[in-house]
Amino acid sequence: MGILKSRTNEHVGTAFISRLSTFLLICGAFQGCDFKLPPKPPDVFSKFTSVPVGLGPTFVVSADLNLDGEADLVSANSKHNSLSVLFGRGNGSFKSGPALPVPLEPSALAVADLNKDGWPDIIANSRGTHSLTVLLGRGKNSFFKPRSVPTGQVPLSVILGDFNEDGFLDAAVTLTFSKMEIYLGKGDGGFRKGDTYKTGSRSFSGVTGDFNRDNHLDIALAVHSSNASSIRIYFGQGDGTFPTSKKIAQGLGCLALAQGDMNADGIADLVAASGSGDNLYFLPANGDGTFKKEIAFSGGGGPIALALDDFDDDKQFDVVVANSRSSTFSLITRNPNGSFHFPVRDYVAGGTPLMLTTGDFNSDGLSDVAVASNSEGTVDIFLRRRVFKR
Repeated sequence: MGILKSRTNEHVGTAFISRLSTFLLICGAFQGCDFKLPPKPPDVFSKFTSVPVGLGPTFVVSADLNLDGEADLVSANSKHNSLSVLFGRGNGSFKSGPALPVPLEPSALAVADLNKDGWPDIIANSRGTHSLTVLLGRGKNSFFKPRSVPTGQVPLSVILGDFNEDGFLDAAVTLTFSKMEIYLGKGDGGFRKGDTYKTGSRSFSGVTGDFNRDNHLDIALAVHSSNASSIRIYFGQGDGTFPTSKKIAQGLGCLALAQGDMNADGIADLVAASGSGDNLYFLPANGDGTFKKEIAFSGGGGPIALALDDFDDDKQFDVVVANSRSSTFSLITRNPNGSFHFPVRDYVAGGTPLMLTTGDFNSDGLSDVAVASNSEGTVDIFLRRRVFKR
């Protein structure tokens, strides 16, 4: 993966900061060198346990599936053709339910109440059978028989939102062959096919938010291929259609997206992980569907998935990123002025982490992290310590 070739001088400095830090550390060993790196963020996470799941977990989400007040987990196991449901005990440990068989190669999922019965439901893709699988929750730690929703070829990501504003959740599904399909929810867990949109490249990650503040949900996709990449924004009309779109962050190689109000201005911003140069990017939103120039910052080797939360109690969103190549996840905190702290704090996870999620897994009011370790077949639980000092 090469270093980005076109960037302003300001952002180039951030992009190669990891190599600069190595130089500074070496330099610091010699007398008379005045360079000194700032300290890493405090060590706020400790690995509590690794929970076995099916082979090849590629995705993990956190939700209270059985409504007992404790955070649960669901992992999509692409090599086992199953979902693992882990019911939280409230002390950081989990009780594993039976594996739920699903069609071939589930690699993405979402959890929400699709039929408005009060119980969270699960929706997962199936890359091998070109379909979605819907499992409706029925309480007592169980689910109804899976329903299948046919899609186009090789569905990749699933993004839920009420795109036609009828009170029922809809789904945006990206396909390998550069398309996004809209499926409109019927309110009973079923869907009807909506419009299809070209994406220009494949997309493994997307988010929904009102990026132009017209009170309709929009969709942002990280689209990437060997010769083209961008973040593509599709502007919703509130009727389930997205007639206009625009490209931003072209050529940055963005693979994963997260959205949140990073600068406390009331507008949803974007954070992206890139396959080029191991960079992360913060894209501040203007509130009219446009975004300011991206701000580059550093994570670990092979950033592949992101989550945002306040991990140091300063009322700013921090970033955790799963690093597939270095088998770690990185914590990137914020400085008082809102910039991103460097160096970062890395935590060793199982082999090839591909996804992470946050939740309060031990009921102490603090956000913890769960990491899907693909080559180990586990979900690794990291609990946060209460005291955070800079």
